[in-house]
Amino acid sequence: MTSALDRLLAQALESMIREKLGQKSCERIEDRLHQRYNMSMAESIMNFYTLDATLREFFAAGADVIEEDFAKKLFSISSGAKGKQWITIENKDLAQLIFEAYGDREKSLILETAFKKPAVILEILDATGIPSSSGYRIINRLVQDGLLTEVEFAETSDGKKVSKYTALIERVRFEIDIKGLVVQVLLRENILNESQIVRILLRNFTK
Repeated sequence: MTSALDRLLAQALESMIREKLGQKSCERIEDRLHQRYNMSMAESIMNFYTLDATLREFFAAGADVIEEDFAKKLFSISSGAKGKQWITIENKDLAQLIFEAYGDREKSLILETAFKKPAVILEILDATGIPSSSGYRIINRLVQDGLLTEVEFAETSDGKKVSKYTALIERVRFEIDIKGLVVQVLLRENILNESQIVRILLRNFTK
């Protein structure tokens, strides 16, 4: 199962990969991914071990340098009070996505409500007072962006199973400095450990 954090990081990481490696290299990598794993580039990012293996097939030890560059341009991690790990979002597109979500009143309400207690969509909308006519669309967008994720199922009175959702981010900080927008996030516990992308990209810093 794809980790929630990998879903959040995937789109930004795919753009970085295509920009760094170029069209011809990406086409060769995609051909190999399809041949060996029957996956597209996007699918391999969500199952990052496959992309890591393919990069090493093409670039050998040079894959370490490539992945280290991805890590530096995607995020950095620092320890705060009580050992909590704050993530600084280095990728500007991803930082903007998070900023816009938490800067939007309805999206922010949904994310805060879902973080406090995993809930089905109707419960989230009832708690926030957001009408279902727009609420379903907003929640689907947040799920697609990776800011909301399914965590478990609830059973309805007629025996059907419906998804419960939670938010990834516990706290978020926004600052503006000379480089522009700075976004730092504190994630739900264990989210970092579940991410293939984080484990593989940070591996190069712990060798």
